[in-house]
Amino acid sequence: MLNFTEIKVLHLDDHLLFAQGIHSLLGNETFIRELVHTQSLSEGMQLAEKLQPELILLDYFLPDSNGIESLRILKKNYPLTKVIVLTMESNPEVMENCKKAGAVGFLEKTISKKTLLEALNNALQNIPSFPASLLSQTKPFNPQSLLKILSKREKQIANLVSEGFTSAEIAEKLFLSELTVNTHRRNIMQKLELKNSAQLVAFIEKIKFLDFN
Repeated sequence: MLNFTEIKVLHLDDHLLFAQGIHSLLGNETFIRELVHTQSLSEGMQLAEKLQPELILLDYFLPDSNGIESLRILKKNYPLTKVIVLTMESNPEVMENCKKAGAVGFLEKTISKKTLLEALNNALQNIPSFPASLLSQTKPFNPQSLLKILSKREKQIANLVSEGFTSAEIAEKLFLSELTVNTHRRNIMQKLELKNSAQLVAFIEKIKFLDFN
């Protein structure tokens, strides 16, 4: 199936059992010259500098970074390297933001070996691999409607979160308590029917270009 020989693959995932499973699946594939695993983005960047991989398998959540930031950093430093997000996330907005950040594929960890190999083949030919089930759930983004839903303070806090500030730093910057900031963050999630922090990150990535005044 694969027409490429001796590629180098870097796998970033802090779940050791899953990483071992990937190595069991791909370790004997003749087209892979090297398959290297690490548990964090910082270690991954060091290994990528040495390895110069053709392909990176990236978990969305790493101890020192989320998927969007990881993608941006990896694509900035290694623009020719193909990156596939391999994750337990099944949220269409998260997937859409990964596409925008440079991922050539977005796969759930429940996929079969056949699907994974097909995605690797597609990636090396610059063919995207994104689940049709998630693509069908993506909705047109209407920033004006979000502006109406969120209060001025919530937009202000969302903007600061998108710039990388923690709740404690936002509290100090806006002369609020950290509890108040966290309450606003929960309210944002409730208003937009977000279920977890990954969806909140995806939401913030979409609204960061808006006027927050």
